[in-house]
Amino acid sequence: MYCYSLAVGADAGTAAEELSNIHQTLQDLPLRTLLIAVAMLAGSIAAVQLVILLTDRVLKRTKLDLSVHRFIKAIVRVVLYFAALLMIASYLGIDVTSLVALLSVVSLAVTLSVQNALSNVAGGVMVMGTKPFKQGDYVSVDGLEGTVEEIGVVYTKLHTIDNRAVLIPNSKTASAVIENFSALGKRRLGVTVSAAYSSEPEQVMAALRRAVERCAPLEGEPVVVEIQDFGESAIAYDVALWIPASDFLGRRWALRRYIWEEFRAAGVEMTYPHLNVHIDENKPNGNPTNRE
Repeated sequence: MYCYSLAVGADAGTAAEELSNIHQTLQDLPLRTLLIAVAMLAGSIAAVQLVILLTDRVLKRTKLDLSVHRFIKAIVRVVLYFAALLMIASYLGIDVTSLVALLSVVSLAVTLSVQNALSNVAGGVMVMGTKPFKQGDYVSVDGLEGTVEEIGVVYTKLHTIDNRAVLIPNSKTASAVIENFSALGKRRLGVTVSAAYSSEPEQVMAALRRAVERCAPLEGEPVVVEIQDFGESAIAYDVALWIPASDFLGRRWALRRYIWEEFRAAGVEMTYPHLNVHIDENKPNGNPTNRE
């Protein structure tokens, strides 16, 4: 900590000295030179805006996300303004090396004060470069699910199904396990249903197939309707089908409703955990002799 304080103190002294030199140089300049410098500044601003406009047109022809467009344009803008600043400083007779040294001191101070923000920016660059998702995808990031609304330089914004806006720092996004449910365009919808032993398996599976058809599965994709397990009081059936990823939640809710309606129409009994007690009437006092 002591060494750090010394370094900061030395940097502050250097910055003050450089500022004093620049101030003295500007005071000695003639008015004509200053007016030309102002004109150069105005021309530089116009040139930067023109380059940004051309950059925007080029980026629109690419397949990059809009968030990447904004990030690239911000970098180009900073680089161009920095180059313009050095050019004008050189014209005014300011030692460019000293100016760069001054800016390095300022950048060091800024870097130390915004370390967390810079880690988020680095994470944003990684996310934009690897592209694990794009705007509009339904994803799970760091345990949070939602539709990607915006991929920023610092935060990734999700819109959850219960209408919450969640901002996840990109430092977490870059290191988290990400599930992209929209990337492949389809999802496998599965549900397990129990029916009583009194209902014939073929009758149950026929009702399940009718429910699946009402859910409109993707053509050409396999549909599974099979017995999964034999429980204590019911048979468990597995149902699986492929549906568009964009309508997963709606069809998941619909499938359960369709199964209930088809079971009721077919007279299939849906069971629940229960205990059957058999009483042997030939035993004194009717003591129970067998339980299931």
